[in-house]
Amino acid sequence: MSVGSSESEALDSLRALAVPLHTLDPADPDISDLAAVGDLVGDARVVSIGESAHGVREFYQLKDRLLRYLVSERGFTAFVMESGFPEGLAVNDWVLGGAGTLDPVADTGITYGFGRCAEMRAQLQWMRDWNATRDSKVRFYGMDVAGSIANPGPGVAICQARLAPAPGDAALRELAELGEQFEARARYAGMAPLDRARLSNGIAALAQRSRDSGDDVTERCGRAVAYLDGLLSGALVYTGDRNPRDELMADTVRWILEREERIVIGAHNGHIQRSSQYGATLGQMLAPVLGDEMVVIGTTYASGDLQRVQVLDEATTRFSVGLEAIQPSPQSIDALMDRVGPPLHLVDLRGMSEAQLGGARQMLFNHDVYDFAPKGAFDALIHVRHVTSVDGLVEASRASIARAESLA
Repeated sequence: MSVGSSESEALDSLRALAVPLHTLDPADPDISDLAAVGDLVGDARVVSIGESAHGVREFYQLKDRLLRYLVSERGFTAFVMESGFPEGLAVNDWVLGGAGTLDPVADTGITYGFGRCAEMRAQLQWMRDWNATRDSKVRFYGMDVAGSIANPGPGVAICQARLAPAPGDAALRELAELGEQFEARARYAGMAPLDRARLSNGIAALAQRSRDSGDDVTERCGRAVAYLDGLLSGALVYTGDRNPRDELMADTVRWILEREERIVIGAHNGHIQRSSQYGATLGQMLAPVLGDEMVVIGTTYASGDLQRVQVLDEATTRFSVGLEAIQPSPQSIDALMDRVGPPLHLVDLRGMSEAQLGGARQMLFNHDVYDFAPKGAFDALIHVRHVTSVDGLVEASRASIARAESLA
């Protein structure tokens, strides 16, 4: 970003459009500040809410607050999450009043460990409570590959439970169950080539059985597991114009939109953005289909200590994890948004030019600053000045890494 008058003009432009939000508390009864969100959304069928880092308490609260508003005031009917599709079926059953208790449903039904977050659990409890007293229900969907991009076991078991038993089911379940994320990566890395081939062949046969079942939910479960195996085995690769994981998520969203009137998507900024970063994104794939029926809201942040996972040795899948302070570049949109003033605010970017943004072409993604133009990628940004890591996240990651290292 250039300095001096251009930055001053950008700040003036942003301040003129910034709408302060008075709280992140989803239970606050005063929703008057969210009228600006309603104006932004209009008649859109899809509202994507991003997070520029995972495992952040404030972003969970923001998504929960916006979801409650969009459901209660704007008639939205589903929350779609960056989480495994097969596992999410149990979460949907629970929020619709099914048996069981919240903690185990959230632990096993939401992948990447996101369900362990108290703020995520509060959202699920609200969804269940809403559904208990309303004719118009709000449903939950995962849209991602199964098993946190590491463990085929849960997806395999869910597929098999929806199909008639077949010889070899038990052996495939045992082979596919690799454990939690870091542990699973280590187990897969240590698998004999013959066992990897057996796993891939077994999953391919399971996916075919799912397609032959005539049930589209079962077929989609099989597809989610097959995509995971493709990513693990290298059969599905990321290229300059291909992003297999986002392909599956975009296809799942299109499938959900055949069943739901209006949906909220919660995922990382890097998935929901309309522009490409590492191959085509979910948002980029949905944009030609939905056009003005999709609104994309990204998030920015300026300070806090968040979990950072570092790869020590890719070959042996060794990692380290800890809390690290965020350091946004002075040239980033995060820093510019912070200088606007309010610690929590919304800015509609749609009527702004890149010049009005001061030429900001950097943005925080997790801890790292990337060259990136927010204009065109997002319809709006919500800035949260200070963010915090969800309770227990680092400890859970360290425990999983320790289990992975014990396998070496």
